[in-house]
Amino acid sequence: MLSMIRVFNKKTSLFAAVFFFVTGIVLWGGFNTVMEATNTLSFCISCHEMESTVYEEYRHSVHYTNSSGVRATCSDCHVPKEWVPKVIRKIQASKELYYWITGEIDTPEKFEAKRHQLASRVWDSMKTTDSRECRNCHHLSVMELAQQARFAARIHADAIDKGETCIDCHKGITHKLPQQEVIAEEDREEIDIEYAEEINDTCAGCHGEFGEGSIDGEYPRLAGMDEEYLASQIRHFKTRERLNIPMLPYATERELPEEDVRLIAAYLSRIDLPTKLPPIVEEEEFDALARLEASGRVVNIARYPGNVEKGRRFYQKECAGCHGDQGQGDDGRKIPQLTGQYSIYLNRQINNFRKGERLHDDLRDADIFKSFSDAEIDDMLAYLSILDDG
Repeated sequence: MLSMIRVFNKKTSLFAAVFFFVTGIVLWGGFNTVMEATNTLSFCISCHEMESTVYEEYRHSVHYTNSSGVRATCSDCHVPKEWVPKVIRKIQASKELYYWITGEIDTPEKFEAKRHQLASRVWDSMKTTDSRECRNCHHLSVMELAQQARFAARIHADAIDKGETCIDCHKGITHKLPQQEVIAEEDREEIDIEYAEEINDTCAGCHGEFGEGSIDGEYPRLAGMDEEYLASQIRHFKTRERLNIPMLPYATERELPEEDVRLIAAYLSRIDLPTKLPPIVEEEEFDALARLEASGRVVNIARYPGNVEKGRRFYQKECAGCHGDQGQGDDGRKIPQLTGQYSIYLNRQINNFRKGERLHDDLRDADIFKSFSDAEIDDMLAYLSILDDG
């Protein structure tokens, strides 16, 4: 009887072991299947919030279609390959489900309102992991720098030496960059408008009453440019790091102390100049004077002679990585916008870079600018000149 009980117990234990083993395999397989299913492109765009926004941006990016024929899908860039980080990422994704369930981003307008917040979260994560997912396909140590765009090759070589990571420069490579967060007028830091206008009276002699610059390109447009960039350039004039003869009498500590630099930079950055006049409303009384005054604020860059399509390809290859795909600049890195700036002025600055009379970003950049032909520069300026026509 005792031996029968022992045999029964052994069979029961064996059955239990087999049951739990098989159950474990089924559960593990099911869990892994779900994990992989949620990594597919079809799953990522299964809700209209993603399909109508970031997916459309992705479809027009180099990660979707390129000369090599290698496509990176959503999970390649946003989900780790290693098991533990992958599980952590999936848990974090529950917050995205919350946004979906509550309808926080169920319209393009709602999505755009949160784009900066969502993008910043992704950028911070990539920075923390040393752009781990980027490095699944790209790695500085195996790059053929000689085959890259000229500025990119120099920057990547420096990144190797400085230990920089991909996301430091490559925000917006697949998805639209968020528009700079619009701060309501009442929430902006208050400035002394009356005193700012007094300072601007001096600037207006060259740069125009509204910071619009001169049509002949002798003096650049300042209106609407990034506040920090404007302030940094004024400081360069004051220290003579950037030499400009007309600025010499004004760029001094006596004429422009630091508090005035901050004030005039903030004032000019807040001037919004339209690119076209509003249509005339026939039902309303026509005010010729108001129309004339409004026209003085309009800045639309004239079409520059050159091949726009060649210029687009050249710009996207050599310049877009820093100045943005639409020439919008990068406020965070004090990289100026090029769209809306006078072509003749841009051309003159390029020549100054070539001659070493103005520092671009690095002393070595002078040789890079010299390597560009005049035709390439003209084509690029032609492309930039149409970007404010929209």
